[in-house]
Amino acid sequence: MTASPPEITRERILNKGIMLFANDGFEGVSMRHMANAVGLTVSALYYHFPDKESLYLAIVEHSFNNCLASATLAAQTSAEPWQRLTDFIREFIQTLASNRDFQRLMQWVLLDQDDLRSQALTEQVFAPFFDQIASLVSYVAPQQNAHFLAVSIISLIVFPFETSHVRRSLTGYISLQDQPELLTQHIVQLLRHGVFSDQGDKACALC
Repeated sequence: MTASPPEITRERILNKGIMLFANDGFEGVSMRHMANAVGLTVSALYYHFPDKESLYLAIVEHSFNNCLASATLAAQTSAEPWQRLTDFIREFIQTLASNRDFQRLMQWVLLDQDDLRSQALTEQVFAPFFDQIASLVSYVAPQQNAHFLAVSIISLIVFPFETSHVRRSLTGYISLQDQPELLTQHIVQLLRHGVFSDQGDKACALC
């Protein structure tokens, strides 16, 4: 089925918005700025989105769901849990390595101090994704706290990209460490031989 003009326009707004908000964050983009970038009048933009909050939420959701679709699918296959977790980590890292706009948009989202906006994003966008990862982790390490482990795994994936401009100047850095597959294997080995090793003896109620 061919998309109708309003659907095409909405898609164009969302795709352009990813680039704008990735560069300037929520506070740095106005509705007029957005309308000019897409080639619409401000009133036409308001036809599709009633305010900047709804526009921003739609853009983050669009970017997050599209960019992490492969990671989400990897976590849902019929493979054994460790393979699913490895594939999820690999796909997540590949997305961050290949999509600079998505990476920067997520950095702005994490820095946002608006509690209501952050809550809306959590409920609308991030919670379903996080719950899926926590469920997968509970199969890999049933004796440990799935919430803490899911947070830790996501942090291991995201932090190298958030700090890339700093860590390249730190002792011991080599360019090979930026390769997605090497980072994937490093995280998986760390989990297998560190976080998840001897879990039956060292597990506690909170960690």
